[in-house]
Amino acid sequence: MLKATIALADLAFDPRWDGQAVAFGASRIEPFAHPALETLLVRTDGQWFATVRERRTEGGAPARQLDVDAAEFEQRYRECLLWPLDYAMVEAAQAGCRLKLRAGVFGALPVYARATDDRLELSWDAGDLTRAPTALDFEIASHRLALHTIYSARQIAVGIVMLTERASLSVEPGKASYHYPPPVQVTTLAQARERDAWLASFAAQLREAVDARPFVAARSALELSGGMDSATVACGLAAIAAPRSSLGILLEGETRPPQLKRRGAIVERLGLHDETVEIAARSPSLDLRPVPGQRLGFNQEYYLEACAALWDRAASLGCDRLYTGVGGDELFPDYLHELASEGDTLEAQRERTHRAQVDTLLTPRAREAARGLHSFGAPAGPVPATALAAQACRAADIARRGLWPVNPLSDPRLARFCHQLPLEQRRGRALMQRYLQQQLGEDTFPAGYRKETFEQVFPALIAAQAGMLTEQLRECALADLGLVDRRGVMALLDAVAASQARAPTAVLVSFLWMERLARQWG
Repeated sequence: MLKATIALADLAFDPRWDGQAVAFGASRIEPFAHPALETLLVRTDGQWFATVRERRTEGGAPARQLDVDAAEFEQRYRECLLWPLDYAMVEAAQAGCRLKLRAGVFGALPVYARATDDRLELSWDAGDLTRAPTALDFEIASHRLALHTIYSARQIAVGIVMLTERASLSVEPGKASYHYPPPVQVTTLAQARERDAWLASFAAQLREAVDARPFVAARSALELSGGMDSATVACGLAAIAAPRSSLGILLEGETRPPQLKRRGAIVERLGLHDETVEIAARSPSLDLRPVPGQRLGFNQEYYLEACAALWDRAASLGCDRLYTGVGGDELFPDYLHELASEGDTLEAQRERTHRAQVDTLLTPRAREAARGLHSFGAPAGPVPATALAAQACRAADIARRGLWPVNPLSDPRLARFCHQLPLEQRRGRALMQRYLQQQLGEDTFPAGYRKETFEQVFPALIAAQAGMLTEQLRECALADLGLVDRRGVMALLDAVAASQARAPTAVLVSFLWMERLARQWG
């Protein structure tokens, strides 16, 4: 939500809003300039804070500067900490040149930080912080290569942290400390209710999540895959105003006909103006060579080429807000006590499926690092960690196009409601499916509905470009770092090219992305 280059000694100067940034000495804090956001700078004797936050209403000045007494300063400060939408906040004490950075709950556009003895760099674009020499974190890289989802302050680049939800980073000359918030309470299931009462409550909770921010139909685009999550967001928007623009990536293979049918029905029934991108025309790049001037983020959208074409189209239509279905996968979890065994969890199933391929790929040292229980992950928060991690993969690329990502299904109040549902309402997303049948007709998402997936894209693509990859992998940066075994890499590539099986493909794709990142950092 902001970028900054701060010399800690400059904190002794009085800050001012100069029309584009909060300036003090030679230092600057630049908000992400966007109609969905507002900036507030509040000053009093010896201290100040600046916050960049999502707007609750449309319009108003993009930035305000207030000079207040100590009592009003405290009041404004508490108000900003309790802001119901997303925010990033910088607070400073001029005595001692001390600074604290805080984040809100939603994680819509997370801020990354790199601190040295006398300087702090901040950016919502992690690539900005890798212009200095950057080293790969061996433990994080090992977990990522093993396909472990990690949402934490600690990132794949040594010395760079991400401000996770509700976390804070305190910095003063020669010292920096990171603080996670307390975990949220364990979910308690709600009391039994009538079937229709659950449906009405879900519709009301969804409407509140959608209506929390001003919706301007002419400037808003909706990602519409044809799946339940994006369809739910579309119906939620239709309940408050008529959405206009939808955009989607069309898949190939056996999932294409049902995807076309569902998307067509949703577009027709909600009266949307629809734009599409063919995944076959915007295939993911497998070229491992660094692109001059391009800095990869720490979390990558694997289908960036197709997504970028979609987002570029949204911007060309005059849109500045992008509504997504991110968070839908996490709304209806199964709890351990509801499963036959811990081995039935999705995480355990995934671990078993990929274990053999991961063991072939990693060196013994990296395998041990990946198998170790880590203690650096962020605590459980109001928004599920996997939803926050998914947002982090895409947010910076969306923002570079002048779009603000809005993820209603990641709303903490909606998540809390859904997590408390009894099993029969959560299992198989039963409640969401009934909501969509009510809004769109029972034929749109019938019983036995099969979710569309991108899983078929990479196997055929890798098989077709195996020769190029073999040539480029004659030198392997991750092998030089001791993370992967060269023979294991080639064996995995050969296995994917021959079988096009999904499990080894997932492991190989993760490796290819990290290999490209390691080459970029040199």
